[in-house]
Amino acid sequence: MIIFGTRGVTLTSEKGDFHCPQCASEQAYKHKKVRRFFTLYFIPIIPLDLLGEYVECQSCRGTFVPDVLDYDPEAEHNEFMAEYERAIRHSMVLMLLADGVIEEQEKITVLNIINQTGHHDMSMAQLEAYIQKVQQERQPVSTYLKTVAPGLNNHGKEMIIKCAYSVSMADGHMADEEFRLIQDMAKSMDMTSAHLNGVIQEVQKEKVFSAN
Repeated sequence: MIIFGTRGVTLTSEKGDFHCPQCASEQAYKHKKVRRFFTLYFIPIIPLDLLGEYVECQSCRGTFVPDVLDYDPEAEHNEFMAEYERAIRHSMVLMLLADGVIEEQEKITVLNIINQTGHHDMSMAQLEAYIQKVQQERQPVSTYLKTVAPGLNNHGKEMIIKCAYSVSMADGHMADEEFRLIQDMAKSMDMTSAHLNGVIQEVQKEKVFSAN
């Protein structure tokens, strides 16, 4: 019996040094590409289409769009945000909107997460404006994560799950529909159930984000 199929394979196309926006300093990087391969007996044989690409900092493990290699730290207009920082911000707002009820403590938690995970702080007024913008787009969080997953490494995916867990626990408990949503988020990013459970156990053990 011949066993064949396709799967994504992450390859490093080049290495070097760049100015990492997350570290705010010169660091080593790897430019990685995720390409679909035709497999024969589970062995990648023929490269097919390109699924995504990103630059990974070897210090903080943040992932960035390839244009970050042209980043000029002296030019403010040329700043680039880490891919997972953008994904966290957008995903947390979508998580906030998932049950149709926006509680004040949830907004405070989301704002706290955004300002702890990135270098682009938001005010409450800016967050509320961003919530309105995302609300108008009406895009499910799982749909959004499917589009950004190829540009995220495991660190980025795990951070999104940890942040989502923190938002869901903002009112002191997690509803069944909130847990199902987190499961859908993990599935959208191609995380296994074992990987998800490990991340949840880690975030339960450690208070990843402080209340203030």
